[in-house]
Amino acid sequence: MGCYWNEKRVVVPGGAGFIGSHVVDLLVEAGAQVSVIDDLSSGCWSRIEGHGGRIVRHEADLVTADLAECFEGADAVLNLAGLAPGLTLESSRHEVLYQGNLRIADAVLNGVLAAGVGRYLEVSSSCVYPDDAAVPTGEVSFDGKGPEEVNRGYGNAKREVERRAIEAAAGGSRFALAIARPFNAFGARDMATGAGAHVIPSLLERILDASPEIVVWGSGRQTRSFIHAADLAMGMLLAAEYCADSNPVNIGSNEEISMKDLVDVLQELAGTDKPVRFDRTKPEGAARKACDASRLERMTGFRQRISLRQGLEEMVRARLVPS
Repeated sequence: MGCYWNEKRVVVPGGAGFIGSHVVDLLVEAGAQVSVIDDLSSGCWSRIEGHGGRIVRHEADLVTADLAECFEGADAVLNLAGLAPGLTLESSRHEVLYQGNLRIADAVLNGVLAAGVGRYLEVSSSCVYPDDAAVPTGEVSFDGKGPEEVNRGYGNAKREVERRAIEAAAGGSRFALAIARPFNAFGARDMATGAGAHVIPSLLERILDASPEIVVWGSGRQTRSFIHAADLAMGMLLAAEYCADSNPVNIGSNEEISMKDLVDVLQELAGTDKPVRFDRTKPEGAARKACDASRLERMTGFRQRISLRQGLEEMVRARLVPS
């Protein structure tokens, strides 16, 4: 990977974000010339400040910026920008996520086309898969079924983003297109809490706050697989290099853990022993969710390096001893 990206001019929309910052880390390590564009709505420069003058930073709204000018001369654009779903029941979330993600993705894709960029990574999501997909889930067809119900606005947006990118790549521009479908990412750079936060930092906050019990949505029997953001970033760069054939590729883990067991591990690592209440009035999503990443492994040799427990230990340390 280092040889491929060395001296490549790479632009990373969303590169100050949770996952995007890990992508920037690996690109800098590989010797790429990196530019980051971020509106800082969820990103922050502190995640990549250690790179100093080795990256170029642009704070801009991707929808209104002149991205053709920003992408001029780039060898690749790796699009990590978008609105992510979280643990919220706001009735407007589906339309907000659908429209917002389409606007961002269209702006970036149009910039790629106008600048004549030769290689493009579009980041999709495992939310595109229907709830009854086989588990572990490979890159299966949708068979006319809707996406994951609890995140249907986000899943529908990502399906449409994929379709538009594939259509553009097949047109006269003929750029090399990679589509990554990441499963649940986690890591210490994702410590946001409150409405819209992701599951692990949300659980960790409930474990460590002053409340007398931990409330978990659903039965607690639902299982998920998690991949550390650094491993996910590695998979994305490998996909951009080796899987730029317009066929989506999954990136994730097939190691499942139930929400009950996840809470137990987090409590063990945090040194707490609160009672846990499972709120069955709240949605729990699919009964199982795990990734079949065999296509990525077969094409690139991808292997995870960071176990779930190692990543959870990192998150607990970061929360208990903030830098």
